[in-house]
Amino acid sequence: MFEATEQLLQETSMQDLTVAQIIKRAGLSRANFYHYFASKYDVLVAMIARLFDDAYSESVPWQAPPGKTRAKSMDASMRGTIDMWSAHGAVICAAVEQMHSVPAVAAAWKVMLEQFVGAVAEQIIHERANGAAPDGASPEMIATMLVGGVERTFYVGSKGLDERLPSAESAVDSIVALTFAAIYGNQRPVTRAKRKKSAAKNAGAVAVPVAGEATASTDTAATILKAVNDLLQEETLDELSVAHILERADASRGTFYFYFGSKDDAFVALFKEFAERIASGFEMLVQMDRSDPTGIRELVADWLDLDEPTLAVARNAVHEWPRRPELGRLYLDTVSRMTTALQAMIETDRAAGIAVDGPPAAEFAAVIMWTIERTVAGSMAGEEHLDDIGSVTKLLGELLVSAIYGL
Repeated sequence: MFEATEQLLQETSMQDLTVAQIIKRAGLSRANFYHYFASKYDVLVAMIARLFDDAYSESVPWQAPPGKTRAKSMDASMRGTIDMWSAHGAVICAAVEQMHSVPAVAAAWKVMLEQFVGAVAEQIIHERANGAAPDGASPEMIATMLVGGVERTFYVGSKGLDERLPSAESAVDSIVALTFAAIYGNQRPVTRAKRKKSAAKNAGAVAVPVAGEATASTDTAATILKAVNDLLQEETLDELSVAHILERADASRGTFYFYFGSKDDAFVALFKEFAERIASGFEMLVQMDRSDPTGIRELVADWLDLDEPTLAVARNAVHEWPRRPELGRLYLDTVSRMTTALQAMIETDRAAGIAVDGPPAAEFAAVIMWTIERTVAGSMAGEEHLDDIGSVTKLLGELLVSAIYGL
């Protein structure tokens, strides 16, 4: 059943997969299936558990003692982790897509990730005790951010969702660079990029894309969207129904379907407004005067300081985009827009001699942005070690400054 399920997940999504498909591919009876599992999600949970057992054999990365041995082997460790996940990429991707909607999958995935988090946190504690790494955010918070970033980067690279990351393996150098920046901060050795003669005098002059139109066109549509937003402060997008929306908006079913084809369509329209605000806010961040890059820390906190209605939209979007195609397309476009701005900032500041040398700007910007995205998603889900959004935004500001400028 495991082999059949893994094969099928390479051909279809977990959402579309059926028990009938599994038993047909496995050549087993329905009675055989239900003797062991109550649902297809139980199969996925068991497969994650099996992967967890494989992940912690004696030969797996991150098993070296803390200290120089582990630090020096980080590149090999990351490549080993990516290779191991790649061997079961369909299972990993299914877990990522379902972890915010299926509690049993979330619990199983958390067990595996927590082992990685524990190993990275142990390294941070050891390096701080030896004076090799600076004090700062809690080791567990940094480790959770890094492990989540690897998870999200693997998912995006495996699915081909970001042209800057053509494969999961292509991101390893950037993941390693980001990991060293997060752990060792300004105590790691860096080489500043040489200023190019053609570099702009003002390092803050970064070209960004022009925003598109993305709002509801009438008062009636706006009333419906406000009802959706209000309800999302009380329930999830999965729980939300058109009937609830009609009741809250005091609108007829015909009126709703005149403007929107489904609750998903209404949410996408609502998310467009949020996406414009969050993307333009980030573009303002990268257009600041960066002669003193440390100011980025405060701007990141301001950028992610969202009110409750906005948080309700963001929370559902960051959890649901992998499972909802139309939302996913808009979400990916928004992340791409911010990544383009970040890439331009890195290229400009390397050319100006402000930023440090590192992996290719396109790849590095993508890994940074997806790490930020996954960390914010985890914080909005109340994940362990990320539940304090204020501390999380402070950490993300520190990460940007350290990774790009070595400060």
